[in-house]
Amino acid sequence: MATIASNQLGIYALDGGSTSPLQVVSSATDPTTPPAGAVANEYFIHVNTSGDFQGVYKVGANGTSVTEIDDAAWTAGLLAAATTTTLDTSNTINEVAARNGTGTSTSYIASGAFSWNFSIDGLIDLTGQSGSPITIMDLSRASKYVMVVFTTNVNASGSNRIKYVGQSLIESASMTGGVDDIATYSATFRGYGDLYKY
Repeated sequence: MATIASNQLGIYALDGGSTSPLQVVSSATDPTTPPAGAVANEYFIHVNTSGDFQGVYKVGANGTSVTEIDDAAWTAGLLAAATTTTLDTSNTINEVAARNGTGTSTSYIASGAFSWNFSIDGLIDLTGQSGSPITIMDLSRASKYVMVVFTTNVNASGSNRIKYVGQSLIESASMTGGVDDIATYSATFRGYGDLYKY
């Protein structure tokens, strides 16, 4: 029997978002020095050698030290009142047909590019400028990269609470309202680079 679990999608913009994607550093141990080319006060993502998300780091003001940013510090929520959240992934399948030596042919397939995206629908609440669709619209207009985190079960902990995290651009955003109708919004986030398990 399946277990029903609630999910949650959070969209986060570090210091208001970035016009370029964050650098990703892969290592078996926590980084102690900035990655090549990083400058003071710049953020970067750390993943382990298995490709699992480990955390967000920030280069110190001196340009030589690094500090891990606590989850609560970089996950200041931007979206509220979401009614539907969706995570889509896809693999491009490359297919080749070849003769099998008996007068017929056999098809062979191989995995190609992996892509992913998030979509969200919700109710418009304009009581605050941050944490509302206005934030999404502003980030979209500025073509800024954001961090997205999809949690499979918000009420669980440990291994029962799986998260997927990655960087994305806002592919589309819309707000809809009518006379005597509830105003709603929707947005689609196109994934940049890998989708990491957290």
